[in-house]
Amino acid sequence: MNLVTFGMARFFLLVLVSLGFFCPGRAEAQAQLRTESWWGLMTSGQIGNRWSLWMDTHYVPELFWIGRGGVTYHTKDETFNYTFGYAGLYLTTPFSEGRLIRPERRPWGQVIFRLPSSGQYGVSFRFRYDARFRANHDEFALTEGYGFIQRYRFNSSIRYNFGQMEAIKSNLSLSLVNETLFSAGPGRVDIPIEHRVFFLLGAQRRTATISPGYHLRIQSTQTGEVRALHGFVLWINFNYRLRDFKRHLLEEYPADKL
Repeated sequence: MNLVTFGMARFFLLVLVSLGFFCPGRAEAQAQLRTESWWGLMTSGQIGNRWSLWMDTHYVPELFWIGRGGVTYHTKDETFNYTFGYAGLYLTTPFSEGRLIRPERRPWGQVIFRLPSSGQYGVSFRFRYDARFRANHDEFALTEGYGFIQRYRFNSSIRYNFGQMEAIKSNLSLSLVNETLFSAGPGRVDIPIEHRVFFLLGAQRRTATISPGYHLRIQSTQTGEVRALHGFVLWINFNYRLRDFKRHLLEEYPADKL
């Protein structure tokens, strides 16, 4: 494990536990530190002058796999874009030893606001709503029916564009992404609050972007635990268009598809 990233995670975990992390006064809260990796493949296909098709998949070993689709409408100046879609997931359970056996169905929608920028910096804000229908289970097996959880996600990102780097023949950028997620019933909510931080290096060549980086997720559970999960990230993004439109390749970035 990289000593720098391990030290960063330890530092964040110590600070959050010291402050009670969303659970003030709960001195008995326990803290856990775990490593994980996060892999993603995202595509954006332009299907009209202001419309694009969204397809992505993410995989965290022994935790979840998601396949997600949607349609995005882009405003004329790209200040806003709106996406509505549907996702299918498989999750682990406490008894499955890391096997992804628990299905989830997830209608979702989001809006992204980008601050106007003519320089090397780009700033965006995003709100996403997830309607999560997860298969029920007991202590030993999946049971009949699905539980419904509502999740509200608030995301902000800042991106610095270094420009074209001849040594790698790619456009280089650096992104910092912060996201806070709030979950509520009526179904059982194991993790009511989670915060995520992503540091992503982007190398773009033509319509493909490779984004390696580091992520840290901090969770507050219903049982009083504080979890810090961190590790390597690798996302690959492809933008394409189905035919030659008057307006070429609408503005989208890998962080939009987190």
